Amino acid sequence: MYRLTAAELNEMLHIRREPCVSIYLPVEKVGQDTRQGAIRLRKLIKASHEALRERGLRTPQAEQLLSPVQALVEDALFWEHQEQGLALFASQDSLKIHQLIEKCAESVTISDRFMVLPLLAESERDQAYYLLSLSLDGTRLYLGTRASLTECELAEPRSVKSVRDTYTLEKQLQHHGSSGSSGTVYHGSESAHDKDKLMVEEFLRQMSANLAGSLTLPDAPLVVACVDYLFPIFRSLCKDCRLQDTHISGSPDTLKKEVLTDKGWQIARPFFEQGKHQAIRSYGNLAGTGKTSIGIGNLLPLALQGRVDTLLLSRQPVWGRWDASSGAVLEIQEEQAQFGDPDLLSEAALLVLEHGGTVFLLHDDEMPVSDSCAGLLRF
Repeated sequence: MYRLTAAELNEMLHIRREPCVSIYLPVEKVGQDTRQGAIRLRKLIKASHEALRERGLRTPQAEQLLSPVQALVEDALFWEHQEQGLALFASQDSLKIHQLIEKCAESVTISDRFMVLPLLAESERDQAYYLLSLSLDGTRLYLGTRASLTECELAEPRSVKSVRDTYTLEKQLQHHGSSGSSGTVYHGSESAHDKDKLMVEEFLRQMSANLAGSLTLPDAPLVVACVDYLFPIFRSLCKDCRLQDTHISGSPDTLKKEVLTDKGWQIARPFFEQGKHQAIRSYGNLAGTGKTSIGIGNLLPLALQGRVDTLLLSRQPVWGRWDASSGAVLEIQEEQAQFGDPDLLSEAALLVLEHGGTVFLLHDDEMPVSDSCAGLLRF
């Protein structure tokens, strides 16, 4: 799977060269009509070529820049291993490919930087958390994202049996007695029950003590999947502040991996959204004080000046034209008038990130204003 890493994405944010071609298109997964993606890309390559020519690039230069993209059209194997969307970033010296998990609209943007705003939205899916599949018979540790679980190394003990094997257990107490004509045998079952309970607690104590060595990502929350009675015991023993207050209820031995992935993300997600919700609250508290601004026409010049600390954006693009020297918006279009025109929200987001600010992509019902963008200002 072609996925840009966080480091590669950060590197792309700082690329400034002319021209940078960003191509987005929906594609089909395996089992569907996979060649439709190649047909769409051929059309978008033609549109990119025309847009490059309009910007003064000679035909041989445009063909050379787009030749690695053109090669993908004829690569049948490439199209058989796709997700829902595809992003291609071409410049004179490189082609970067990123597969999108969700569908996207067709677009071509040509600028002095790559249009990576949709990738910032997708990066939410790559936020990592730990999932501890806590079972008395065999515990596993996973590194999870919104869409996947990958098993990690986990130190012993991973089961109650491994703890029990390290201890010398007393022989089961037996008390034989008789009453009347029938004999009643007492096997000390209460004592055995107590021993089992102590073994479970000792297993959980050792597990929680050794777990820290496996949780190597310092900012990743910890989610637990286990039967209900185990969780309060484990929570009382685990001192890791990243442990989430709720757990996935049920035996992880019987829960499908897809269920663990989905439920694990639902518990971990609020942890990652704390910054977003704090920014929305801050905007509400500061609105009307001169420390906020609304609308792309106001925010693009402010972003160019480095005055925007936090930018709240709608996920829908705002196509148009702007003056890169002043930040003034020259035209706003209801849709991309021609391939190559920029998304003004992406331009503002890149400027904010370039100046060390923060960008949050929000759904329409999360936006604190009835506009496509709002910002918290530094000064």
